[in-house]
Parts: sequence; C-alpha cells; structure tokens
Amino acid sequence: MPVRGDPDNLFIGQNLPVTAVQEDLRGIIHQASLDRFDFVALPLAVPGGQGSGANFQPAVESQLALDAATWQSSVIGLVSDELDLDSTEGGPDKAEHQRACLETELRWAAHLHLRAVLLPPPAEASRNCGYARAVNELLLEGLFNETSSEESPAPLALRVPADSSGWLAWNRFRSLCDHHPRLAVALELGSGKSPGCASSERELQRWLGEPVRYVILHPGAFLTNRQGYPVLPRRLKALLLGLFRHEVEIIIAASNKTDETSVPSAPSAAADDGTEGGDANETGKPSSANADALQSYIARLFQSLPALTAVERFAKSHLDTLQAPLQPLQDNLESETYEIFETDPVKYALYEEAVLAFLRDRMNAGRSPPFTVMVLGAGRGPLVAASLRAAQRAETSVKIWAVEKNPNAVHALRHRKRREEDWDCVDIIAEDMRAWKAPRKADALVSELLGSFGDNELSPECLDGAQHLLAEDGVCIPQSYVSSVAPVSASAAWSDARGQTGLGHGGGGMAGGDSGQLETAYVVCLHRAFYPSSGPKDCFSFRHPKMPVEESNDRVAELAFEADVDALVHGFAAYFDCTLYGDVRMSIHPETASEGMFSWFPMFFPLQVPVFLRKGDTLRSHWWRRHDARRVWYEWALSEPAASSVQNPGGRSWAIGLL
Repeated sequence: MPVRGDPDNLFIGQNLPVTAVQEDLRGIIHQASLDRFDFVALPLAVPGGQGSGANFQPAVESQLALDAATWQSSVIGLVSDELDLDSTEGGPDKAEHQRACLETELRWAAHLHLRAVLLPPPAEASRNCGYARAVNELLLEGLFNETSSEESPAPLALRVPADSSGWLAWNRFRSLCDHHPRLAVALELGSGKSPGCASSERELQRWLGEPVRYVILHPGAFLTNRQGYPVLPRRLKALLLGLFRHEVEIIIAASNKTDETSVPSAPSAAADDGTEGGDANETGKPSSANADALQSYIARLFQSLPALTAVERFAKSHLDTLQAPLQPLQDNLESETYEIFETDPVKYALYEEAVLAFLRDRMNAGRSPPFTVMVLGAGRGPLVAASLRAAQRAETSVKIWAVEKNPNAVHALRHRKRREEDWDCVDIIAEDMRAWKAPRKADALVSELLGSFGDNELSPECLDGAQHLLAEDGVCIPQSYVSSVAPVSASAAWSDARGQTGLGHGGGGMAGGDSGQLETAYVVCLHRAFYPSSGPKDCFSFRHPKMPVEESNDRVAELAFEADVDALVHGFAAYFDCTLYGDVRMSIHPETASEGMFSWFPMFFPLQVPVFLRKGDTLRSHWWRRHDARRVWYEWALSEPAASSVQNPGGRSWAIGLL
C-alpha cells in the first residue's frame, strides 16, 4: 500500500535483479506487496539477450507470467544498459542494429502496458546524439501513445544522476528530443561515482523545475546517523522533500537481505530524532541498510511534510495549469469567477484597512462626512461591504456609488441593497465607469482591476477613463502598482503552452512550437519551476490619479539577469506589487507577497525557444506595452545571450480588448 499523506500518497517500488525475475515472478511481486512495496522495477531483457525482433530474449518467459492488470499496475521495465547507440565502431550497420534492439525492447514494454519504462543513463563519453535521435524517432512514430493516459502522461523516463553532469546530460537529451512531453526523468541518487551530495544546493534545486517522475535511491545515497539508522545528507533530503510535492515515485535499489552490519527495519524513537537532526547527527559513514530500513526512513520522511496551508490547498488543483488571463472590459465575468475571488480571506481585509486609513486621514484633516466613495467595477459587492465595514470602524458616514457594467452582477448588487440594512447609503449604477456622469465628485475611487501582471486587465485605461469622477484632492485605491518579471525554468508550463498549439494550428512539432500559443501569456500557479537568477526585477509602474491624464500608458523596459547556475530558461514568471493606500500593500511578488492571499497566480510569458544559460551568463530581456484604438498588448524579446525574434509583434497573437 502507498504511504499515506495529505493530500497525496507516496508510492514506493523495489528494484529486482534479473535472477529474481527468472524465478517465480508472481510470487515475488506478491512478497513485495507483503513487504509494503507498491510496484517492482525489473529488466526487460536477460543479460546478453538484447536483439531485434524475435532474437530478443525477454527477462520473463512471456507476457503470460502475469495477468494484464498486474503488468500495468505493478511493473516498471528497465531498458538494457548494454545498448550503445552512439558507438562509432562497426559503422552505420551496427548503429542501426542497436537502434532496432532499443525499439524491440520498447515495443515489448508497450505490448505489456507497463506502469512505465526507464531508459539507461546516457554514456559519459558520448554526446548522446544517436541515442536521443533514436528515442525521439520512436516517440514521434507514436510509441506509447496508447499506453499513456492523463494520470500517466510521461511513461518513458531517462535515468540520470542528480549531479551537474546528470542535469547537463538530461538537458542535451531532451533538447535533441525536441522537448517531447512524454519524456520524463528518473533521478538516481547515490549511483556510481556521482552520489549527488557533492552538488551545490542550487544545482540540486534545479531538478524542481524538471519533469522528475521517479527517484531511484541507491544505498550509496545514505549515511548512518549516530543511532545507527540510515539518513540522507541534508542536501539530498531537502531535494527529496521538494520532489515529494511533485508526486514522484520512489524506487529503492537495495537488497532485502540482511547481515550483521545491517540496521533493523523498524526505526525507534531515537532514530526519528536522528533523522530530523540533519547533518549534525550524521557519522559520515555510508549506510549498509537493507531495503526495509530505507523504505521505513523514506516513509517517515514523507510523512514529516508539513500540512498544506489554506492557500496551498486552494492552489492544489491549479498547479502548472495554464489559464487565459481575464478580459473584464471585453467579457462579462461569470458568477463562479466572482464567487472564487470573494472567498479570498486576505484581499478584502487589506482593502478594508486601506479605506479605513483613508477615512481616518480625512477626519484628522478636519474634513466633514459623509465621504463619497465610488467603487468602480463593483462586481457582486465585496468592495462595497469592505468600505462599509471601514466606515463603521472609523465611526463616520459614507455615501457609496457602486458602478458595474456587467448587467448580471448588477442584479446581485440590487439584491444586497434590498436585503442588507447597512446598504441604505449605497446607490447602484449600471454603467461603464468610463462613461458615467456622476452627480458629484468622489473623495475616493476604489477598484479591484489588477491582473497578475498588474496592468494586464487594463486598470490604467479604466482608471484614466474614470478619473473625471474624482475630486481634485481625491485619492485612488490602489494608489500605485508595479509589475515585475523573473526568468524561470518551467518545462511543464512551457510544454503545456506548446502542446495546445498542435490542436488547432498544426505547429506543435516544430522546435519553437506554434507562434500563437507561445506568444500568449498565461495565468498559472507555477509548481514545477526553478528560478536560475536572483529575485524578480521591476518592469512597468503606474500611479493614480495620473497627471496629466492624457499621458500614454505605453511602456518600455530593459531587464538583465545573471544566471547563478547552468539552466534552461523557458520564459518569465510575472508578478505585481501594489500600494493600496499609505502603507497598506497588496502583493504577489515572491519577496513581498501578502500571506494567505490566493486571488492571483503569477503570469507566465513563454519564450518561443528555451534558452540555455551557463552560470554567469547574462539574460537581457526587452519588454513593451503598446496599444491602438481597440486593444492593448505586450511584446517581449531577448538580446543576450543571443538575439531572439520579438514575440507578439503588433499584438498578432494575443491582445486585451478595450471595447
């Protein structure tokens, strides 16, 4: 049974030698289940049994060794390490024979409908072009299309060590395979000469942005703590804890046999104390623990994960899921969208504090109530309610106009005015804020028009158009906001963006994907992501009220970033930081984010072609915000380390409608 977690469970498998496979496989899998393993990993071929077609000698007598359901749920296949598709010896004939042997093993695995298939690690002395070309060819021919599913989208995983050489090999391999979405990573810890713990923390964190589906734990990854129990070095432990949140599965490559140096498999309370102590309790000696002890340690480590916060639970179903940005001027929002926004426990509390600070400032300045507050884009009324609560706390009176262009939302506003006693000072205005002629000027314009990139839902254009409603000494809430961007390695989000393109544009097979979908920014809760440079840098800023109001909202920015580790950049993560009023701030910027707020996820601006950076390289990006009479759009490009084409020129693929 899997290790129970909240909300996900952990599946742990055991690596079986070929000698075990050739015995009673059904009995071995049954014993593995009794030993609390969820699946087994076994070789596809016997030693020396590599061959093409009928010359291939499988590790089992035939598919009749197990029933179909067991093959699919309980067995992972290991492609033979002996295959060498990059050897120059023997000429093209040998290379083609090796390719045919690889194809035979993979088609055998597809025939069995295995849980997954693990490819051997790339040879250290090879550039792996022939190996990657052969795998890519088979994927493009549709291998595993029928065996994959939404729950198992990447059945083919490349085994690589966790150190820098492993990441470089993986990056080269997946680039040669055109970033194929069915290709994943099986990360090996403690294998051979590269146990992984010699890598820096940043180098190991880089795997958090990759499609790691399996982690193979070899005995060499573990040390023995002072109580005699196996523990992972601190860096590997931190990496594994991070990967647990990515729903990886664990394969333990260790024997179940014990000897007098092996530790028991049922850890005591003392062992628990030791594993939580990190490096302080490590002896530095390699562990000789058996599979049972390692399994117990991994299970306890998984269950030590902290419970998800309310925000994390809300985001769980949205992780790495691309969403089109809202177009509130062009489209009327649905009731469900309003309802989701209204459940945010933080946003409206911050607005309430901002309105309260404004009212107190007016009262301290000797101004007489009632104070006129216009809520622009009132939706179903949460900002109206926040303003009324602020007035009650300030012990003053207000006159509120709730302005909303969406006729469906206006019904909710009128309903609330009829039913809620404190709404007697509220007037409902069913008009566009830019066109309404108010009977008097407002002391404050309150709005929630910000998008994930700050201005991407056209807050500047809306508030400029409504500025005629504001008194000369009036204020806007928010007063200002700034957008920011940071390079990100996010293969899942980028592949999803490109993958959408082949459905309607026919461009999904090209290296840079289809220009239409890769020239669109998406709202996405980035999860499988790694940030190879220091924090985000400010991009565009806006302040309200704007003087003079005729000043253009077009913007241009040039932002440079230095990579602190080798990385593949797929695009830019984008955020906003906003000053509502005075010192009341609201932000999704990673360094200033409002704790507990979930109304906004970051935006993702993809690159047409991912860019490889070496440590110390400069990534110089260029950003434009432009408009015409009907639309606003963004353009972006790179000039270093190499010039790219300008993406989304003239808003050809994506724009935000003004009408």
